[in-house]
Amino acid sequence: MTGAVPTLSATAMAARIPDGATVALSGSGIFLEADAIFRAIEQRFLATGHPQGLTLVHALGLGDGQGSGLGRFAHAGLVRRVIGGHWSWSPSMQRLAREDAIAAYAFPAGVLATLLREIGAGRPGLITRIGLGTFADPRL
Repeated sequence: MTGAVPTLSATAMAARIPDGATVALSGSGIFLEADAIFRAIEQRFLATGHPQGLTLVHALGLGDGQGSGLGRFAHAGLVRRVIGGHWSWSPSMQRLAREDAIAAYAFPAGVLATLLREIGAGRPGLITRIGLGTFADPRL
């Protein structure tokens, strides 16, 4: 490898997210979370109304329960759908789900983490029996 790897500021990254994008979020309970980027996305939305209508995918609980992590996205219009494995750390996002302000889905965290890994590896998807016969089974 030659030369420096280009980097972007959190603000520049937030500016690249178009309306309607699907965004995968990582971290767990404030650890390994890209909170500077989450904050920049939130600030951009509050200032401009964009991006709007995002779909968020996360395997583990994000935030501290007091507005960080997933809570930074809990604004009407910013998000239209959340697919998550753990919602406990974001009471504000839970409220949007309870009020039917967003489409909300809860799947087993391990399945979501493995699915994200498969997507990142360029594989076509994930077939699993995890969750069958439980709350995650759409047949029940």
